[in-house]
Order: sequence, then structure tokens, then C-alpha cells
Amino acid sequence: MATASQEPSGTQIVASWRLVAMVAAGIIGVIVVRSVFVDAHRVLGWAVAASVVAMLLDPVIDRVDRFLPRAVAVVATLGAIIAIGVGIAALYSTTLRRETDRLVEAAPNIAADIESRGDRLGELARTFQFADRVDDLMTRLDEAVGTGSDTIRSAALAAPAYFVSMILTIFLLVFGHRIVTGGLGQLSLARRARLTPALANATCRTQRYVWSALAQSAAAGCIIAILAVWLGAPAPVLIGLFGALASLIPYLGVLIGSLPLLLLGLGVAEVWQVGVAALVVVALIVVEAVWWQAWIRRTSLYVGPAIPLIFAIVGSAVYGIGGALYSMALAVFALALFDEFDSDPADLPTPLDDFAGDDRGGEVDEATPSRGAERGSRTSVNDR
Repeated sequence: MATASQEPSGTQIVASWRLVAMVAAGIIGVIVVRSVFVDAHRVLGWAVAASVVAMLLDPVIDRVDRFLPRAVAVVATLGAIIAIGVGIAALYSTTLRRETDRLVEAAPNIAADIESRGDRLGELARTFQFADRVDDLMTRLDEAVGTGSDTIRSAALAAPAYFVSMILTIFLLVFGHRIVTGGLGQLSLARRARLTPALANATCRTQRYVWSALAQSAAAGCIIAILAVWLGAPAPVLIGLFGALASLIPYLGVLIGSLPLLLLGLGVAEVWQVGVAALVVVALIVVEAVWWQAWIRRTSLYVGPAIPLIFAIVGSAVYGIGGALYSMALAVFALALFDEFDSDPADLPTPLDDFAGDDRGGEVDEATPSRGAERGSRTSVNDR
């Protein structure tokens, strides 16, 4: 009897030793990078924070440098920043703790009063279990803020980190330009000519955007705090602080930051007062969307709400509120840098561009086109 030939069916995957070695090396590399990041994330956070602060303070120091020597300007500016920081820390350890206690005590009662209403608002509050959610939120807020002694202890433990970050910030303010110039000097002339103006323009646009966003945040926070005082809401300073932080998210931040104000106002103020406060919030949103963001876009760059919100969530999960703020600033810088190359994507530098040809003392061989030129020529041919 003839037997059918048994042939393997399906798809066969033949893995060479090079593929296996590359996969193993990739897995080992991911493990090593993760371990290094976990062990050194605090030091990396200090470096990132110092770099962001130095970048934001650089234009301020350049203006002070017109009247004082560079070193004196750096010391004077940092002295003013330290004084402001000490004042904010003192305010945090006293007022914020007192405001949190008032909010934790009053918010559950206000939520219960809203649920007990017989109108449509009370029905919606009961449907969403508003009182239970508020009570859970206040419990987590109380645990996050801690007691006064916890605040003093955490500030004392964080003092070495602040000192190291301050020293690193001074170093970057004094020698940062030389470091960047030396790094660009290692590239070929073509790459250097493209990267130097891109980095300078991206840095300038980031500085303008961040300072404009901080001004908007301060204004929105003050207005929300004033409205909280007028409505008689508990913890107006804390409500204003939340509104200021949320307002850093473009277009959506003012709306999110005003929710505690309006919800608490429903339980402590008249309906017409809450309506007036809502109209003021709507006016702030319109002014931001129609005028302020348009002005920011003309003077710096356009940033939507998605990227800052995502980076703020990731940064806060790793480093807390400070990590959220620094992550948002880095995201803006990345967007500004990509926007500099957006007009001609073929000019985007790659790590292999400086090793693609013979770089004789930084000179580019005109007979050998660069990879960017090749990509541009292929694009032109395809377009035709």
C-alpha cells in the first residue's frame, strides 16, 4: 500500500543565531535600562528639574546681565527665586494645611446637602452617589497633604535635593551655553548648521510658551479664588491653587479647574451667585480660546490639550506635582523642536548621518549627497 508523503504544513520560522542574539541583547538592554532608571530616577529628576529651571531663567538673567556681571546676575536671580520659594513653602505648611482641614470637614456636608435637594440637581447627585465620592476624595486628599509635622519633615528631607538642584542650576546657567556649543561642535558642518538655529528657536519658543502659560495660570487661579471667597466656599486658597494648576492644560484647564468652585458653590451659595460665577468661568474660557491661545500661538507655538495632559499624568505618577510640571515643559520643548523641522522633514537629523560619509575635519563631500538630500530627491521624483 502506497503511503502518502508526510510533508510539514504551515509556516516555518527559522531563527538564525544573529536574530537570537539580537533579541536576547534587546531584552537584556531593556532590563538594564529599567534597573538604572529605577535606581537613579531621583538623580535624573534633579538633572531634569535643574535643566528646565535653567532654561526658563536664562532670558531673565540675560536681561539682568545688561546691568550686572553674569555671575552676579545669576546669584541675584536665584536669591530672589529662593526667597519666593521659602515664602511659598511657609504658606504651604500653614495656610494649605488649614485650608485642607476646612475643606475635608465641610465638603462631605455640602455634598450631602446637594443630594438632599428635591430638584433635578439632587436627583443627579443621588444617581452618581455624589456624597460617597466626595467623602472618598476628601479622605485621599487628607492623606496626601498629611499633618503639619509631616510637611515639616518632608521639607527637611527634601532640603538636600533642593540644594543639589540649585547648585546644578547655577552650573547650567553659567556654563550651559558652552556645553551646548561644545556638543554641537562634535557634529559635521551640515548637521551643525541645521541643528544650531533649530535648537535656539525651539528653546526661545518654549520659554515664551511656558512663561505665558504660567501667567495664564496665575491669573485664572486668582480669579477662581476670588470667586470662591465671594460664594463663601470653604478653602478658597486651595480651590484657587487647584484652578491655577489645572489651567496649565490649554483649552480644557479652566473648565476642569473651576469644577470644585461650582460644585461647592451649589451647596453654600444662592443659585444666582453660582450662575454669575459660571458666567465668569465661561468668559475666561472664551478669552483663553479666542484671544490668549491665539496670541501664544503667534508668539511661540500651538500646543493642544492632549500632549500636556498625558505628560502631566505620567510625570505626576513618577515624581508628583513637580514631575508633572517639568514633564509638561519638556513636552512643549519637544513639540517646538519637531515644529522647527516640520517645514522640511528631510532635514531631520539621525544618529547615523555623521557617520555616513568621510567627515574630513567637519567638511562635507559635495559629491556624496546626504541622506536628507536623497530622501528629498526621492520625494520630488514621486511627486512628479
